[in-house]
Amino acid sequence: MSENHDLKELQRKIGYRFKDLSLLQNALTHTSYVNERGFDKTMSNQRLEYLGDAVVELSVTKTIFAKLPDAGEGFLSCLRAKLVCTAGLSRVARSMGLGKYLILGKGADKGNERENPTVLEDAFEALAGAIFLDGGWKKASAFVCNAMEVSILNAIDSAGESRTKWDRKTALQIELQKNGPSRITYKLRKEEGPPHDRIFYVDVCLNDGLLGSGRGYSKKEAEQDAAGHALEALNVLEKD
Repeated sequence: MSENHDLKELQRKIGYRFKDLSLLQNALTHTSYVNERGFDKTMSNQRLEYLGDAVVELSVTKTIFAKLPDAGEGFLSCLRAKLVCTAGLSRVARSMGLGKYLILGKGADKGNERENPTVLEDAFEALAGAIFLDGGWKKASAFVCNAMEVSILNAIDSAGESRTKWDRKTALQIELQKNGPSRITYKLRKEEGPPHDRIFYVDVCLNDGLLGSGRGYSKKEAEQDAAGHALEALNVLEKD
């Protein structure tokens, strides 16, 4: 099993100190170690990985939901899928140096399983599950969000580069999010025409400063048009 000083070092890295160190050891124990020694399968990190999978997904969902208040369900689902996947989570685990602390069987260790993306993904999720059991939801979610902060911001930025795939309100939100939290509001300025042929005029503002104006045959259409003009003004969307 991991040396005690290694466990202390890892706890300093992740910013969380376990009350029950056996949970941390369990999170780091790969099935190869358990199988080689004939131990009970529950001593591997697979059960904690199952629990941590839910913790990670909910933490990421909550974070991107808060960061992109105008984004639609489809966009948020695509963004989450890019983050909560083997490539995304193994990258985070690798950046933490998590592979160094894994408890592997001799064969797996020689086979360089410490760098295996699936092994790293499982370990990261198991660690989130262990923190959840040891310290509760807030501590576990804080660990996930802190560890994945750079990945989340990069994913949002990358999605912004593919903005033509998404609606213009979402594209504007992503663009402005690059500079930190932004308060974007859509204000109905006026309505014109008969009830059956109404035209709506909307202004989009950033912290009460006008970014763009638009119009449409519904409020939603006018908001999209206003967001498009704001993107044009920001020189990130070509004029039609």
